[in-house]
Amino acid sequence: MASLTCAAAANCWAQTAGAPNNETFKALLDAARKDLRTEKQGMIDQAMALEAGDKAKFWQIYQGFQKELDAIWDVRLTNVKKYAETYQAMTDPVADQIAGSALTNEQQLTALKKKYYAQFKTALGAKAAARWLQIETTVGSLAMLQLLAEMPLVQ
Repeated sequence: MASLTCAAAANCWAQTAGAPNNETFKALLDAARKDLRTEKQGMIDQAMALEAGDKAKFWQIYQGFQKELDAIWDVRLTNVKKYAETYQAMTDPVADQIAGSALTNEQQLTALKKKYYAQFKTALGAKAAARWLQIETTVGSLAMLQLLAEMPLVQ
């Protein structure tokens, strides 16, 4: 599941190491995101194991979460692209900008999860909300791990 987005980012890494191509990058990410959503939705649906009435409430809330999550991942992938473009001639200011953006992005992700945990808790109860948080955190962590494993350390 997460491998699709990570494969697109790795492909971007390979492309931007030579000549950046914003259209190709965007097309790869759009295709990966579409496939990823379908696969992720199936995994979440199965893991949540909700009754029909609760399932409808869950997915209505989740759509809002996913839309906001996409914006967070857009920043992450922009950082990856910038890193790939500047990797061989990395400067302290660029490294600082990318690191600062990544830290802010992590804070935004935590705030987003808190916001939607409260919504899921109100609609479905604390246990279902905690299950969603556990699933979402696991899936997101796996995606980040795969993405970061493709990137060389800052030199």
